[in-house]
Amino acid sequence: MEDVNEFIEHYRPKLLSYLDANLNDSSEQSGPLEFVGEVLNSWSNFAEGRLLGEPNPEERTFWFALYQLEDLVEYPATRQLDPYEGILMQNLAKVRELLRDGGILPEGLYASRPGEEPGAF
Repeated sequence: MEDVNEFIEHYRPKLLSYLDANLNDSSEQSGPLEFVGEVLNSWSNFAEGRLLGEPNPEERTFWFALYQLEDLVEYPATRQLDPYEGILMQNLAKVRELLRDGGILPEGLYASRPGEEPGAF
């Protein structure tokens, strides 16, 4: 992969498939968590030694969706939807469609690249 956009486009379809599945079934699964780890490890290898510019808004949408998926699958499964889990599900429903359509995060939602300090730019 030559550039950040190519990296994102490589993983976006699979991320969307996990988001689609988890919005319908939030039971604990190992697949999505392994996928998140794969993306983070791949990003670490990709970014190593590269001088990268500031992430564009669409890239931030990708990272936000990935982090939300990770939070959701790590959240303990309960019989009753807890308020925080409900917020995660609402955020995922919004960001899933933004990710699918190449949209940007709405005001109040933010994500940085792995290993970057928020607001470092």
